Amino acid sequence: MTSITSQRLFDAPADIVWAVMTDLGVYAAVAPNLSSAVVLHGEGEGMIRKCVDTKGNAWTELCHYWEAGQGSAVAVDVETSEFHRSFFTRFEGRWELTERDDGVLVTMAFDFDTKYGPFGALLERYFQYKAIPLIEDIFDGWSAEIETRLAKSERPDESMALSEPETRANQIYR
Repeated sequence: MTSITSQRLFDAPADIVWAVMTDLGVYAAVAPNLSSAVVLHGEGEGMIRKCVDTKGNAWTELCHYWEAGQGSAVAVDVETSEFHRSFFTRFEGRWELTERDDGVLVTMAFDFDTKYGPFGALLERYFQYKAIPLIEDIFDGWSAEIETRLAKSERPDESMALSEPETRANQIYR
């Protein structure tokens, strides 16, 4: 098993960080490899979502862990994805939020098993190399969205609910 983990500390209330982390529209807007992410069925643990990458490859994910305000985890159905099926026997993502005295620590991790025996070790290194900048882009986009929501929350006359075109992440990444 290979794990890729990255963390970022945010200076914002945990509820705003959680709301941004779990907003699939924001996630699709800030993840450079995604063009869309939508919930197909359910919510929380048991939720099924569909993601489409920028090349049109689609796959489904099952949320197998959800603890509101703390974390979530999904398993990609590798059989529904031409991309994942080509390289992986297993691919999972995990997002965790930890409140600390100095801010809110967000951990993003991807765990996977590659195909192709010894050649799989080369794939693991390649995906580790490619994933870290992608994760940093997601963190940067989340940071921008958090700042937008913080600014909105400081103006009591405006709603915290943002439509997709109004979000800071969409202004930057679309």
